[in-house]
Amino acid sequence: MADQIAASIRDSISRGKLRSGTHLLEVRIAREMQTSRVPVREALMQLEQEGFVTRQPGRGTFVAEFTEESVREVASLRSLLEGFAARKALRHLTAQDLQYLETLAKDMLEFAKLGDFPRVVDCDFQFHNYLVRLARHQLLENIWTSIDRKIRAYLSVTNLMFYDDMKSIVHGHLEILHVLQAGDEQRLDGLMKEHIDEMLNVFVGKDFLKASSRSGNHAEEPKG
Repeated sequence: MADQIAASIRDSISRGKLRSGTHLLEVRIAREMQTSRVPVREALMQLEQEGFVTRQPGRGTFVAEFTEESVREVASLRSLLEGFAARKALRHLTAQDLQYLETLAKDMLEFAKLGDFPRVVDCDFQFHNYLVRLARHQLLENIWTSIDRKIRAYLSVTNLMFYDDMKSIVHGHLEILHVLQAGDEQRLDGLMKEHIDEMLNVFVGKDFLKASSRSGNHAEEPKG
């Protein structure tokens, strides 16, 4: 039931039915989904981990802010940080590291085939997170750690645009893996930017972003 509730809310957010800043009331959602508050609470915790909602102490749970400006900021920063990280990582890559990245990509594909969106996002994040760690650059790691929740949120909302064909998400990671295996530093820098820009351009072009950025907090709760 928690997964069903999370899927319903996630879909409502992606379609702009629940806009940035909307207050998500556990009691109301439980009533409309005809369940208790326990699975609703579990669903909201899951969505918080994915970056779709934020919890504010003493106030409640709200749909996270996804404006075009904020998404572009995350994308541009990711492009700089991850391009730098990937180039640095090339100097330290081992066969074991490449095997781990390949396993993540394969797992991502299997979860995509199953339609398991949260695990696709988690593998996506772990793939990029591992490259940052491989760079062995402490300041870079500190910056990454300070924004990793925003990175997860970005991955969640951009990947959702490919929800009907999540296998397409995997293709970009396989390209990155092949370039890492070839040790092509020049191609790697451009490919990281292309990968991030592709997701951004698809996301910005969706009606969801246009609806979400109009900033309303009176949208209806999802109905089962």
